[in-house]
Amino acid sequence: MISRVRGELSAVRADRIEITTVGGIGYEVIVSSRVFEGLPQPGEEVDLHTALVSREDALELFGFSSPVDRELFLRLQTASGVGPRLALAILGTLPANRIVSALRSRNHETLQLVSGVGRKTAERMALELADKLEDLAVSAGPADEPLEGGVAALEALRALGYSQLESESALKAARREAGGETGTEELIRAALRHL
Repeated sequence: MISRVRGELSAVRADRIEITTVGGIGYEVIVSSRVFEGLPQPGEEVDLHTALVSREDALELFGFSSPVDRELFLRLQTASGVGPRLALAILGTLPANRIVSALRSRNHETLQLVSGVGRKTAERMALELADKLEDLAVSAGPADEPLEGGVAALEALRALGYSQLESESALKAARREAGGETGTEELIRAALRHL
């Protein structure tokens, strides 16, 4: 098992990167959009926790910014119908603490924010994984409690072309500014002032 790769970021492609280690070995690592957004410039050092997935026709190495993300990636795949690509899409759309919280509380709407996760898949994942994530709930940390309209506001900002990290950061600032419950439209307007 290759559990961690550290080296120079030598190439960046659409959904994968290449890391060249000190020993001169180049690893192609598939990463989520969340990891992709946090990458340094090519030529700089990158350090990722990894999971090697073996398929009939290929070995694929997936990279994560934390060991919690890697463990959650592996656990998500234990649910029926969830493969490595869907697990990576889930981690690219939502932070680990929100995924764990949504699964444990059976919050299907949050899980359905992920492209490729419909109602049935969300229900099945929550049913199969809700009781198997207690240790990760502590490691991932508490999920931010969304204000009314928070999920819809996040979707709206993402639809406008803002990244997941930009959208979440702007929404957090808008929530602090609002100081209490606010509607979706007001939350979006406030978040846009922070982008």
